[in-house]
Amino acid sequence: LVAVQDRLAVLEWPDQGRGLVVLDYAGSSPGDFRTAVDRVLQAHQAGLLFVVAVGGGAEAQAVLADADREAPNQNHLGVYQLTDDGRLLRVAGRRLIPLESAAKRLAQAQVLTPDEVPDLIERGRRERVEAAAFAQTVSKRFPRFTFVLIAICFLVFAFLDGSGPQGRAVKAWLSDGSREVWQGQIWRVFTYAFLHANSIHLLVNMLALYSLGGFLESLLGGRRYLAVYCAAAVGGGIATAVAGAVRAALGGPPSYTVGASGAIWGLMGATLALVLGRRRVLPRLIARGLRQRLLLVLVINVALSFLPGIDLYAHFGGGLVGFLMARGSRSNPPAPQNPDHLET
Repeated sequence: LVAVQDRLAVLEWPDQGRGLVVLDYAGSSPGDFRTAVDRVLQAHQAGLLFVVAVGGGAEAQAVLADADREAPNQNHLGVYQLTDDGRLLRVAGRRLIPLESAAKRLAQAQVLTPDEVPDLIERGRRERVEAAAFAQTVSKRFPRFTFVLIAICFLVFAFLDGSGPQGRAVKAWLSDGSREVWQGQIWRVFTYAFLHANSIHLLVNMLALYSLGGFLESLLGGRRYLAVYCAAAVGGGIATAVAGAVRAALGGPPSYTVGASGAIWGLMGATLALVLGRRRVLPRLIARGLRQRLLLVLVINVALSFLPGIDLYAHFGGGLVGFLMARGSRSNPPAPQNPDHLET
């Protein structure tokens, strides 16, 4: 809640670029109401804007429809009417699902008293200031460990994949193969995370590492971030080695795994644990927006993990280790200051 003035209330979703203006039609003429709507539309500068007329019947609907047709930012606008009997009608433009869901519970909602409104506005102001300060501080931190990991992966790929049979032999010696791991070549459950099947595989993983790792390193600090990354890589390597042993026991062919995705899944798991945990680590606005985006990314990546040639055991093993490490920490992470290869 941003402001309440006489017959107008303004709400916003600052993490999503959406604003909502509620206008009370009671006692207004169509001309006066159109003037009020035009002022709101003229003040709109960026993001999505939604306007709700409370009451007014067919007159209010006609004003809203005309204003929508003549709005310069029509593609970023949605208009609704809340009828006198409590029904929310979409008049034109975009839909706002949270508004429609809230309208279904309107009869059970407790009416705010005038004394409660200033506290809600102040809380929203504090959350916006906190989120802005957090984002500014995080942006100033250089994610050096993330860049070091990316550089190692590129150098290893250039050296091994560009040096002919000898490079391929070394790559096979470092890949995660279940048979070799159980024979004592335990280093494979870690070194596989710095190898990649081809240039596309490398670029996709490094883009994911850059986009997610930079943020998480700034949040956790370099040492904890590196610990989560390495532990998740080992967790994914162990998971795929165990799965390979089971597959071999059932008569399946041996396979070898390469790729940083197990470790990257660990970073996703750790981030998910931080935004879902009871301990407050992130500002509320940032945690809410990040949680929604991260859940969508996880759903997509879970689906991709079942595609042929993808080692889902390394993914899920690394993700589980990262989640448990962040979830099981006794103290809050430091807050920022003012043969065939399976790809993972």
